[in-house]
Parts: sequence; structure tokens; C-alpha cells
Amino acid sequence: MPIADCGLKKVHRAVVAIGILLVVAAASASYALDTAPVVTATVVATPTDAVAAIEAHYRDLVDLTAKVVQKNFLKSVDKTQTFDGSLSIKKPGKLRLEYTNGQVIVIDGKEVWFYSKKSSQAIRRTFKDFEQANIPVAFLLGAGAVRQDFDVSLPEAANPRMLDLVPKRKGAAMKKLRLLSDKTGRITQMIIFDRSGNTSDIRFSEVKEGLGLDDQQFRFRVPKGTEVIEQ
Repeated sequence: MPIADCGLKKVHRAVVAIGILLVVAAASASYALDTAPVVTATVVATPTDAVAAIEAHYRDLVDLTAKVVQKNFLKSVDKTQTFDGSLSIKKPGKLRLEYTNGQVIVIDGKEVWFYSKKSSQAIRRTFKDFEQANIPVAFLLGAGAVRQDFDVSLPEAANPRMLDLVPKRKGAAMKKLRLLSDKTGRITQMIIFDRSGNTSDIRFSEVKEGLGLDDQQFRFRVPKGTEVIEQ
């Protein structure tokens, strides 16, 4: 979730409570590269079929880029904020999300950075696994094994491609994750529900896969004059 510019130390607590809602899923509004894998349609008749299609699509996925539109509803203030940005993902464990308002989140596999250009502040956190970073990338970078980490149900009988995922792991930051996918198993939308009643609705466009992304772009370089806050 984008970091407010009133000071990262105070806002970080709220961000943790809501959950940093990042996404590695990919909608396929457009495959722009000739090198992108050819994906055939999968017949979806049950939730099991839908999950299998998603897992099959993301199991061998190495990297992707996408445009992201994210709408965060904050229950405590009854307000919805809209953000947009560019997402880059590379397995294993690398992610970069740049918002158009100058905020950046970078994961290099060992640590995560939350940066605000306007406030010239950055939070750096180290962690042993992605759950400890309060970022649900265990799903985002592991969509090839959905059933391993989530209990899956069908909220609307008429729409087998809409799935509700409840984390099996106790104490997970999110209460529920709703996925919508197309007939090939590509995720087109995610709605994340946290335990405080907040939601984040995330949609994807201009997706490109199999780009051979350079690891260098997943290394955060601290701009001159930035205050670094260690977590």
C-alpha cells in the first residue's frame, strides 16, 4: 500500500495493520512480446478447475511486468484511495512496485524497502520469510501452489472463476483473498480483505511475461539525502 507522506515512522504502524498489499498476479490485457508463452484455454467447471488453471499458468512463470490500479478502502475513516503504478516481479522473491506519486516498494529476496520521495525517507526491513515482512508474497510469488497455502471456496456458484482464498497459516495479515481469473488461468483482479475491515482492490493491465528481467532493478539504491529507518 502506498506510504503516506506525513512521516514513515507513524504511518508504518497503520500500513502494517492494513497489510502491504502487493501483487504478483498477472492479468492479461495484453501480451506484447512475441516471446511470451502460448497459453491455451482451460475448461473451468468447478473451483478445483479454476485453481488448477491458475497454478498451471504461474508454476513456470519466471518474471513479469504490469500496470497496476489499486483502490484501498480504509474502514476507520470510511474513505477509498486510488493509486496506480508499475509492477515488476522476478522469481525467486524479487519485486518492485513504483507508484506514480513517488513511493516505491522493493524486495530483493533478503530485505524490503519502503521509500517516499516526497518525505525523503525510507524504511528498511530484513526478514527470514515474506510473511514476516507483512507482505503476502508467499502467494504472489507462489501462485503455482495456491492450494498448499489457502483453503479455497466459491462465493458465487454462477462464477467458477471467482475464488475466495483463506490463509491456512494462523496470524496471516490478510483475512481473505478473492481472485478473479480468465479462461487461461491468468489472474485479472485481486481483492484483499484484512482483519480490520479494510480492503484493497487491485487490477492489472499491459502485462508482459518472460522478459528476462535484470536482477539490478530489484536492488534499492538510497537517493542522496534520504533518511533511512531500520526495522
